[in-house]
Amino acid sequence: MPLELKETRLPGVGVKWTMTPSAGSRITVIQHNDGDREVYIHRRGSDEEPAAVLELHDDEARQLGALLGGAYERPKIVEELEMALGEFQIEWIRVPNDSWVNGRTLADCGFRKRTGVTVIAILRESESIAGAQPDDVILDGDTLVVVGKAGQFGKVRTLLAEGPGDEE
Repeated sequence: MPLELKETRLPGVGVKWTMTPSAGSRITVIQHNDGDREVYIHRRGSDEEPAAVLELHDDEARQLGALLGGAYERPKIVEELEMALGEFQIEWIRVPNDSWVNGRTLADCGFRKRTGVTVIAILRESESIAGAQPDDVILDGDTLVVVGKAGQFGKVRTLLAEGPGDEE
């Protein structure tokens, strides 16, 4: 299930993001207009007072983000998956809300024929679809999990945004 991230504009200050991880805690990040960040960690989502507060300058926040994102050390499972896939890669591509594919089946969209990628799953808040089939329908807000070669993912994004052109 996708993690809900709530964004709030703070006029004259910056932007506040709040997320509730599956463990039930709550994390709030305030990014100030000058780039500095404040990170508030609440043990439980209902706690008023944070258990910890981090104050980070822009460069510190970026380095922490890189650490959390795996830029310095990739999880072993990711490396094993990439070795198993060989030259193929897995990519998560969000479907634009106004895309021509919304309400159509995977077969109607013809991703493999048009771009060379295979849709292996459809992620959505209400119910994700693993092992996507040709008759599965794409809905607003879906994210497609696709397998293909590195150069093919741009074609998928273009197809989602611009449509199939004169082919249809």
